[in-house]
Amino acid sequence: MQLSEAASSFGIPAKVIARMEREGLISLPLDNAGVAALSVMGQLWGRTWFVAESLKCVRNARDKAMLFLFPDYDKIDRYILKTFLGEANMRNLSSDVVRYRVKRAFGADVDMARVRKLRKAAQDILRRKMKINVGKLTLDYSDLLGI
Repeated sequence: MQLSEAASSFGIPAKVIARMEREGLISLPLDNAGVAALSVMGQLWGRTWFVAESLKCVRNARDKAMLFLFPDYDKIDRYILKTFLGEANMRNLSSDVVRYRVKRAFGADVDMARVRKLRKAAQDILRRKMKINVGKLTLDYSDLLGI
């Protein structure tokens, strides 16, 4: 079973299945173990109680908001974004310093394009350009993050 087939038959987004493959949790085409794993996950996917229980391990409200607002970002991306959002004057924080901090904290090397993209996202949040629409309600990301 391929990616698109699995996404449609189990009700799990294709991006999630692709990420599971990248992280080595399943292999495509799916074998019996992968089918069993996606079957269980498909039954849990989107259930409110499951999501709530998963988020209970995240103690900080700001970290929960970051996970909610930026689900595609990994831990390093969220760290860089929070670094820029926590800085009083973002222009004084060079990209090389951020790369050094990531290297020290995670042992990972980050390319400059990724740092620039995250700096732009932080600027958009601080300038209140990034918004989330829920029905008729519009909220700024900065309000949700408490900035």
